[in-house]
Amino acid sequence: MAEERIVLATRVIERATGAVLMVQRASLEVTRGPDKGASLELEGGPVRVGSGADCELQLHDPAVSARHLAIEPTAIGFLLRDLGSTNGSFVDGYRVEGLYLPKSAQIDLGQTRLRFAASKEELEIPLSKRTRFGELLGHSNAMRQVFAILEKVADSDCTVLIEGESGTGKELAARALHAGSSRRAGPFVAVDCGALPENLIESELFGHAKGAFTGAAAARAGLFEEAEGGTLFLDELGELPLDLQPKLLRVLETRSVRRLGEAQARPIDVRLVAATNRNLAREVAEKRFREDLFFRLGVIRVRMPSLRERREEIPRLAAHFMAQLGRDPSQGLPDPSVMALLEGYHWPGNVRELRNVVERLVLLPGMQPAFYVDGMHAPGAEAPAGEAAGALDLAQGFHEGKRVCTERFEREYLARQLARCKGNISELARVAGLSRQSCHRLLARYGLGNLREEP
Repeated sequence: MAEERIVLATRVIERATGAVLMVQRASLEVTRGPDKGASLELEGGPVRVGSGADCELQLHDPAVSARHLAIEPTAIGFLLRDLGSTNGSFVDGYRVEGLYLPKSAQIDLGQTRLRFAASKEELEIPLSKRTRFGELLGHSNAMRQVFAILEKVADSDCTVLIEGESGTGKELAARALHAGSSRRAGPFVAVDCGALPENLIESELFGHAKGAFTGAAAARAGLFEEAEGGTLFLDELGELPLDLQPKLLRVLETRSVRRLGEAQARPIDVRLVAATNRNLAREVAEKRFREDLFFRLGVIRVRMPSLRERREEIPRLAAHFMAQLGRDPSQGLPDPSVMALLEGYHWPGNVRELRNVVERLVLLPGMQPAFYVDGMHAPGAEAPAGEAAGALDLAQGFHEGKRVCTERFEREYLARQLARCKGNISELARVAGLSRQSCHRLLARYGLGNLREEP
């Protein structure tokens, strides 16, 4: 099996037009299970497979965990990692926690079978020379890909759809687009579609005439009109009610709005930037989002990478947040051993969550490392939604509840001991009463890195 593995050509090369990232193509196809026939192209970024709605490949198999496994392109191959699933991940019949995949492989999870296939075909992804765009920071290849797109479309009026998990900086990207455009002197109007009451969202966006509905004592301009000459940022666009989506499409196509209660449309001069943490392509397939609106919005699509995809930037981001909070970043973190925990943590809240942790470090210096990470989920895995530390979910069966509690203890114990031992695996094995091999296995399972053997 090893001889079939293709060495991944993930590398940066210089072209006459600038730097590009060379990324090998691969694909996943569901060959057995409820989702037979579904497929996904792997084109440069990590993908998660599971039953959760936030997975790039979502499976409707009750035996599959919410976030079952991840496949990530690296410099030496496609790395499959089991994310602490209940029933395990199997490659060509062998249960694995982490494995560099061969050229082709059969992956079993729950009752589902996937076929992985790597190709010799490569993608060329342009990279920006920038390591900052507006308030966005990033020197990783993932962020330089984003900057390469933003800098090319900033000074235009094209509609941009920004996709990504919560906390990845979607609004900062929208503000950077506005600041880099010819509309920078105009207003930047941001609205969270998920925060507006459903019965008021049409009036908020498009405005209303006096007497248009009960309580409309005076005429009012909507947010589109308020953004005249500037940029309107529609955050959490996936929350927009289905019956309102045709009206938004009409505004984009006619460049005009009609207030509620009025017959005459008003011309507008507004650039629209939208953002979502949902997979809109999946929403379209499941009839929860209009296909025509999706294509109209996605003239330019930008995906903000998760913090998991840019872990090498955590020290720089932490120093940046420390400076924002009035602490000299040259002094480093209050306790250097905390950095091992930060770099190994899964960061479901992304950069926003990192800033909150850094603020805790700055406001309450001198505490034990475990204090700063209390309340964080397990490094390398995401806690189930609503799970509180130490809480018991009585809706679970006994064996499932026992498994969850055991994993919670293992993750917490290892994270704290790792901090105490400053990443020294020999010391960790000694204080934990485990072999070094067991430590390696457990720490790999929970995504804790930065380990070193005792000299």
